[in-house]
Amino acid sequence: MSDLTPLFAPSAIAVLGVSRNPAKLGYRLLQNVKESGYVGAIHPVNPSGESILGLATVPSVEALPAGVDLALVSLPAPAVPAAIRALAARGVRAAVILSSGFGEVDADGRSAQAELLAVARASGLRLVGPNCMGVYSAPARLNGTYFWDLPKAAGGISIVSQSGAYGGLIFRHLGGRGLGVARFVSIGNQVDVDIAEVLEWLVDDPATTLIACFVEALHDGPRFLAAAGRAAGRKPIVMLKGGRSDAGRRAAGSHTGSLAGTWEVYRAACDSARVVLAEETEEFFDAIETLVAIPAARPAARRLAVVTVSGGPSVIAADTAEREGLEVPPLDEATGEALRALLPSFAAVGNPVDLTPQVAPARIAAAVRRVFDESTIAGVVAVNVGLDIPEFADAIVAAARATGKPAVAFTADAPEITARFRAGGVPVLPSPERAVRAWRALWQARPPAARVASPAPKLSPELRRAVETTRGPLPYALARALLEACGVRFCREAIVESAEDAVAAAERIGFPVVLKADAAGLTHKTEAGGVVLDVGDAAAVRAACVALRARTRAARFVVQERVSPGVELLLGARRDEVFGPVVVFGAGGVLTEVLRDVSVRLAPLGEGEAEAMLDEGARPRLLAGPRGRRPVGRPALVRLIHAVAGLIAAEPRLVEIDVNPLIAAGDDVVAVDALVIAADR
Repeated sequence: MSDLTPLFAPSAIAVLGVSRNPAKLGYRLLQNVKESGYVGAIHPVNPSGESILGLATVPSVEALPAGVDLALVSLPAPAVPAAIRALAARGVRAAVILSSGFGEVDADGRSAQAELLAVARASGLRLVGPNCMGVYSAPARLNGTYFWDLPKAAGGISIVSQSGAYGGLIFRHLGGRGLGVARFVSIGNQVDVDIAEVLEWLVDDPATTLIACFVEALHDGPRFLAAAGRAAGRKPIVMLKGGRSDAGRRAAGSHTGSLAGTWEVYRAACDSARVVLAEETEEFFDAIETLVAIPAARPAARRLAVVTVSGGPSVIAADTAEREGLEVPPLDEATGEALRALLPSFAAVGNPVDLTPQVAPARIAAAVRRVFDESTIAGVVAVNVGLDIPEFADAIVAAARATGKPAVAFTADAPEITARFRAGGVPVLPSPERAVRAWRALWQARPPAARVASPAPKLSPELRRAVETTRGPLPYALARALLEACGVRFCREAIVESAEDAVAAAERIGFPVVLKADAAGLTHKTEAGGVVLDVGDAAAVRAACVALRARTRAARFVVQERVSPGVELLLGARRDEVFGPVVVFGAGGVLTEVLRDVSVRLAPLGEGEAEAMLDEGARPRLLAGPRGRRPVGRPALVRLIHAVAGLIAAEPRLVEIDVNPLIAAGDDVVAVDALVIAADR
């Protein structure tokens, strides 16, 4: 692990590019360093040698005294390489390059950036940036950024932002909410020090209690996740991801590659390490505020109760909870009876629980505590519009403290209870939707599950050679054999080269059959017209072979039995360029990419993750046996998910695996098509 102390707690600082002109950024940078109260030595570098802002300057980097830990570089881009070489020669330990005009611009900028890195690596000088807004460290009383008028509140939030401008927005929003910042670094182009490395340092930083990240791209996903895993349960991490559109999914070779795009994999990765991944700015700051207000208590399950004296908004809260993957379960009958004895006869005691405006204030505490004590409930969202009843807030605060089950509130036009909630450690959000998403952040920040080692398949020498030597899609026969080695069962079929052989195979299998083209590079058979269903006799087989060969130029045909009706599923995996192997499971068949009902997880899987993939999206309804079909047995699907996860994790040359459709009925799970793609090099 790297020591970033020279960046966040330097003993002496050099500032390059300072100017006597107050309109220049170099002047502002030096002014910020001085006015922040930094107590170490400050060495402005200016060729004139004249004092600036009352500080003596040195004319060049070479004239700096020994012992400078950190250099803040605010020079025009062409002057930066020479300055970095001079800083390295002078023994400076870290440099923040605020200058832009490097890798974010063009090929020449990328070349100059590579030169900076080479110099730094050779000398041991650590670089932050370029193209960034600097570094801030409250414990060191250092504002080495272009930002002025920063929030003065003390706090333990540390910020890593790839965007300088968004870093300024984070400062402004946190200050507006009365939240204090401990450390901030604008990471820019990440030429050397990257987000994962900063995260590693902040996890062990005693001044940091929560880490907020604005990320556009990670360089080292496994390193980021390892650091986040160390933080889980100790220091919450909240991330906002920019650049979620994924043009690359259009070039994916399989359905799995198309469905498991960048954003989906980031979500899976963050969930595995319990990083709270926000989808928008508002949610990002709400999550930070909530996790600061509730630093330790975490829901034991995704099940919450909505408690209100205001009916309508509570319905919106419940709707939002279920839409966001939470559960609002009905309370048990004993709890309902107890609530009916405490509340007016027209109160709703299911869930949401509407105490009603007519509730006797003296009975609120007992009713609220009964809801918190319900074993199926892991926390509460409290809703109050316009009924400023102090007993309501006091009851929620007391029950949350007594049970350890966290509560989040939405209030409107109720200043007294709003103040009591906040004083009692219950965060208050300005809408029911935002309150529910804030509670979800607490669930997302729960301790991580243990990883489960999925078994690696034992491959025959032939399959081993195929995996090690094939470039691009494996021939269908080899793809099938590879998956069979993992325990995937395929339907009865034959691979033939002529129409007459196809007829013979169909007669052995039994009509009707399915005919498919088997051609090199044919990854999506249906879209290419490479599948003919319900082929009923020999003449139809011959005609289908002629049509398939004309449409796809197939050299071979796959003759398959027609599998009995069942639920069509997709099971696949891919190797993500940032995070590594992932596994995908969801609704399959020809409408896979239309429905987009899939779940993504990192491989190897965490404990219970395969089972959870069966319970997300529309899958519970599909697996229950729609339209009179047999309910699907879960154990067989869980075994197959683990098997494919084990294959992609064990075989680094495999980049995509696609079993679609996988037809399931009862305990019978049969694959009728598969695609396996190996790396091109």
